[in-house]
Amino acid sequence: MQNRAPLTQAEKECVYLGKTHGWTLTNLAVEVRCSFECARKWWRRGRDYGLQGLRACRCGRSATGILSQFDRRVADKALTLKHRHPGWGADRVLVELERDPELEGLRLPHRSRLAALFKACCPECVAARRARQPPALRPPDVTGVHEMWQLDCQEGLLLRNGQRVTICSIRDPLGAAMIASQAFEVTTARHWRKLDWTQFRQVLRGAFTEWQTLPDSVQTDNELGLAGGPNDPFPGRLTLWLVGLGVKHRLIRPGHPTDQPHIERNHRTVDGLVLSDDATADLPRLQQTLNQERATYNHDFPCHASDCAGRPPLIAHPELLHSRRSYQPELELALFDQQRVYDYLSTFCFQRKVSATGRVSLGRQFYSLGRSHAGEIVQVRFDPARHQWVFLTEAGEEITRRDPKGLSMQELTGLDPTACEPTPPVQLTLPCFVA
Repeated sequence: MQNRAPLTQAEKECVYLGKTHGWTLTNLAVEVRCSFECARKWWRRGRDYGLQGLRACRCGRSATGILSQFDRRVADKALTLKHRHPGWGADRVLVELERDPELEGLRLPHRSRLAALFKACCPECVAARRARQPPALRPPDVTGVHEMWQLDCQEGLLLRNGQRVTICSIRDPLGAAMIASQAFEVTTARHWRKLDWTQFRQVLRGAFTEWQTLPDSVQTDNELGLAGGPNDPFPGRLTLWLVGLGVKHRLIRPGHPTDQPHIERNHRTVDGLVLSDDATADLPRLQQTLNQERATYNHDFPCHASDCAGRPPLIAHPELLHSRRSYQPELELALFDQQRVYDYLSTFCFQRKVSATGRVSLGRQFYSLGRSHAGEIVQVRFDPARHQWVFLTEAGEEITRRDPKGLSMQELTGLDPTACEPTPPVQLTLPCFVA
């Protein structure tokens, strides 16, 4: 019988009691206006469970709690880890459960069940859910790992011992790997300071050494230590060092941090994995935790960024372990080409106003043109053939030339060429082709 409302409790009892008194199920179905199968169903339910069984009951498996089908130790361990590290998500907790020798051989839940457990049992440790933004599009010109690294900082973090630190991180957007994370103390008498360009060079050089490769480019924002002056197109020292190594320094648009969303999202990941009470005790402990969590992320963490699809970055992109352009720290001076720096500077034309004392500032270096030119506007170009700055009048007439300051290989790399032993020549065996 179609479009019939479910039987009421009285109708169910009528079917059961009528059958016990000798009525047929066919007659009872007509009496309560239901199908024969429906009458049979409730007769059998009453026969097996009595009148109590005719009451409305929940269908399916009885609810016995989240993770009830797993060993109790799994839930206990998961909740302990979540309370100890509130910033850890279900994926990170699952990594630790898989490592725990006490849980070896036990079946572990899916990340979604762990997330439900945390929401039910320790909601105070669960971050408020935010609306998920559309996934950021990859830069269209990045087609391989180590083609571009993104670099950025988390500044002025307070440790429990009162120190202020800044964490400088590098990420490969296509491979989704954490390339580097290094913490620096930036405490000052009043507050904290910015990192200088030599510290960024230190982080990049450490990343080049660890991954034994030079990327094609490094992308950063327009911080003073990363780029030149905010109102001066003269390139910064970090840019010139990278140019000498054949690495392009890409700058995002001022005021547009979304131009490099991968490293910005990386900061939140680092916060969740690292910034716990134990890790923020002091700088050495913070750096140790950064190193451990970065290794765990790259090798074991089920990453959903880029195209990893729940696989760790080094599993999804094993080519991360292969050099794009080989780098070894002892060979940096051999890789550094001073002429590349000169050719790069020759692409600029700077305008400067001569001071009352006859000097102009260029790249934080002063060059004297003479008091006779005081107050004039001059153009400055670089001659890559003669390796000199050329100072010109507004009409284009040459005033003078000066040797560059602060642009030597030693000043840009921080390495002394005279202190490095020459690399012995390598004999290459080439195949011989006979016509």
